[in-house]
Amino acid sequence: MSAMPHRRAYLKPLFFLAAAAIGLGAPARADLKTDDIPMAARLVLARAAELMNQKAYDRAIQALTAFQQRGNPAPQPGAPDPKGYRHAVIYLFLGNCHLMRKAYLPAEEAFSQAVARDPQLVEAWLNLAKTCYEEQKYARAAACFETAYARSHPANAESLYFCALSHLAANHFAAAVDVFQRLFQNHPEKVTLQWKGHYAQTLLAAGHPRRALPLIRSLAEQSSGEKQTRWREMLLYQFIRLDMRSQALAFAAELTRSESTRAEWWKALVHVHLSNGNARQALAALTIYSYLTPLSSEESKLWADLNLAVDIPSQAADRYNELLQHHPDERTLQNLVLAYRRLDRSDQALAALERYAPEAKSADLLMLKADLLYDLKRYPAAEAAYRCVARIKTPLAGKAWLMAGYAALQSADLKASRDAFGKASRYSRHRKAALLAMQQIKTMN
Repeated sequence: MSAMPHRRAYLKPLFFLAAAAIGLGAPARADLKTDDIPMAARLVLARAAELMNQKAYDRAIQALTAFQQRGNPAPQPGAPDPKGYRHAVIYLFLGNCHLMRKAYLPAEEAFSQAVARDPQLVEAWLNLAKTCYEEQKYARAAACFETAYARSHPANAESLYFCALSHLAANHFAAAVDVFQRLFQNHPEKVTLQWKGHYAQTLLAAGHPRRALPLIRSLAEQSSGEKQTRWREMLLYQFIRLDMRSQALAFAAELTRSESTRAEWWKALVHVHLSNGNARQALAALTIYSYLTPLSSEESKLWADLNLAVDIPSQAADRYNELLQHHPDERTLQNLVLAYRRLDRSDQALAALERYAPEAKSADLLMLKADLLYDLKRYPAAEAAYRCVARIKTPLAGKAWLMAGYAALQSADLKASRDAFGKASRYSRHRKAALLAMQQIKTMN
């Protein structure tokens, strides 16, 4: 199954340009009267708006800053400013110009000045939030969106949504969950599938997968195209993760029935059966999956392993041989040997070992080789191989000494047998068998 897109991939671009809604000096506020902006400021704002519509942002900035410089020294927020040199909307336009040029630091400063002079100027709060978000100052962006929401009349649900996304970007998951919860309670009629998706991901990031399940179900049902596929995969993954085995199996089976030619649902069904320990059903699903799409190397190994698990060693051996020809590795070779031994083909197993690992030095492969030599009644060679394993001093050493004793005994080399059993008796797990064998040797003298 695919990975969840990083949450940043879901954050849609945010932009609010107040100038587009401004005519001859009229600011983008429904409750603002024309005479709230002095005439001198209205004239420069009209000129700036015209330049911004022409995308001449540098010239607009020059016009606005030149106007401000006429009012030096700058009055503090709340102080008389009869010409409007430092009016909040002047700073709003100035910030918008910088924002369009992606000059975020001067934009942030301008918008900060705007809200300091008029805390009710919602557009400035929104653009300040946008600027802080672009600067990756996510916590401040969230606070600005929250303020914009609180001061909007009527309340703007999107501001609350972007507030939640900013908390999410800041990894403040608990805060993001709280804001999303308030958004869904206060504005249920505004909720979109995209909002549900972000809320679900926020709940997952915050460690609340069960709370996210109803949202994921809804998205899996209501989405379309590839988005629906991804949410269905997510729902199935959560069923497995939460150990909801019956729901996972029922949902995976439903998906394979409704879209029987879609390969990923059969692969999902394989994972469900594997999590339930149903090797035979997993093999059946993986076989159907292989008809729909070529198996990767790892999937081919799994297919062979499942054949071995359900006692179909011939098919497993064929696939292991194919894999080893292109990607030799020790685990696959061990499983090939196991498959051949189940088929009573120890000679082919030994030939495979010598072909794919002619200079094997690992204790596991050497032990396999010794066992195969013993199966083939090549006792002297088997004894030598067992002794080689025992000298490596691995966890297999005790068993290797014991088997070396048996191999020597089969060759009637009682001295070598007693020596090997004596060494095996030092290992608690094999002590009893070794002592019994030594007693047997005594009766043979």
